[in-house]
Amino acid sequence: MDWNLRNHFDVDGRTVAWDCWGRGAPVVLLHGTPWSSFTLRRLIGGLAADHEVYTFDLPGYGQSDQQPGDVSLEVQNGVFAALLDHWGLDRPSVVGHDFGGATALRTLLLNERTVAWS
Repeated sequence: MDWNLRNHFDVDGRTVAWDCWGRGAPVVLLHGTPWSSFTLRRLIGGLAADHEVYTFDLPGYGQSDQQPGDVSLEVQNGVFAALLDHWGLDRPSVVGHDFGGATALRTLLLNERTVAWS
């Protein structure tokens, strides 16, 4: 399968690759390490039937900038918070795997972003 994230967003000197599919209530998928959004691709089709599905490659992984430097949780939650603002999402559902789950939790607690609970 050809996997190509069609959009890019610059944050803190890094370019983050992201994409969005479908319509409906927003859902954000966050991958773990050392993987990329490619690992979540099979979830997108089913979710996009009823949701607007966002995903991105964390800096240092996949199609996002792989420049040397800090790819810690502190960096990742700042990037995720900036993307939520860029996308205009206030209360999306979030599915986080591994490091992506920790990134989502830090964004909720430290960056004071809200998510939908179900």
